[in-house]
Amino acid sequence: MRTNSKTYRILRFILFLSNSYPKTKEECSSFLEIRDTAFYNYCNLLKETGFNLCQKEGRYWIDCSDQEFRVLQNILHFSEEETYTLCQTMDKLDGNPGTNNRLKSKLAAFLNYDKTIENYIRKEKSAKIQALHKAIKQKKQLILVNYSSGNSETIKNRTVEPFEFKNNFDLVWAFDTELKQNRQFKVCRIQDIIESPISWEYEKQHRSKPVDVFRNTGDLNKQIDFRMNLKAKNLIIEEYPLSERELEELAGNQFRLNIQVAKYEGPGRFVLGLIDDIQVIGGDGFREYLRAKIDKMQIF
Repeated sequence: MRTNSKTYRILRFILFLSNSYPKTKEECSSFLEIRDTAFYNYCNLLKETGFNLCQKEGRYWIDCSDQEFRVLQNILHFSEEETYTLCQTMDKLDGNPGTNNRLKSKLAAFLNYDKTIENYIRKEKSAKIQALHKAIKQKKQLILVNYSSGNSETIKNRTVEPFEFKNNFDLVWAFDTELKQNRQFKVCRIQDIIESPISWEYEKQHRSKPVDVFRNTGDLNKQIDFRMNLKAKNLIIEEYPLSERELEELAGNQFRLNIQVAKYEGPGRFVLGLIDDIQVIGGDGFREYLRAKIDKMQIF
């Protein structure tokens, strides 16, 4: 699969700049593995094709404030993992331009914003998604009734300002007015929704966060580093496809994963489940996390 193809990079570039927080030129160039001249060429291409590319104090982002663009982003949102898989498929079709062009034309059909989203909602027949979508569109607060939180292990009502769907409408980003912070809520954990006449009060603080290769959300500030055998390598790619491009091949059918993640839980579960096939190298926080988990284990 040609991960250096222009199709692959431009799709990743759009996704990277649409994540609600600005990026520097250096971050973009490093993410795409391109030179500065190519970075500026990609920026010009986005502008020419209608994207509202903004720049301030050396940081770049795609402005998603326009309601029609936000609806398009929600409907035509590909997680980075989905984008990676999509590009794998499209690159395999390079030898058949006719088919490739038809695929691109079908993607363009999503430009019919309102009709697309209404058809999706009608198909799903989800009152919760309809209520969330309405609150986003009208910029209203609402109450998530008896939301079951896995992090705090509580079931309680949450007054929130929803602003962005993720993962094919399974998740929604919203500002929690009690905690005064942005949080990701799983739609399946919401028992019911009560609409509210109160408008958004914290719009300037609305901000989603990136997702790591283990599908955990948050700032990518935790280092993990481990080597694995061929068995573990095959399993991690099957379970977490984005990990494939981060793997370093070593001698003797050994592989190394040395990256920043949002949480230790995802990689921790993977390592502990394959403890005979993995050697942990670092970082220190990850080692401490694994030691604490092992100390809590009970052998019956």
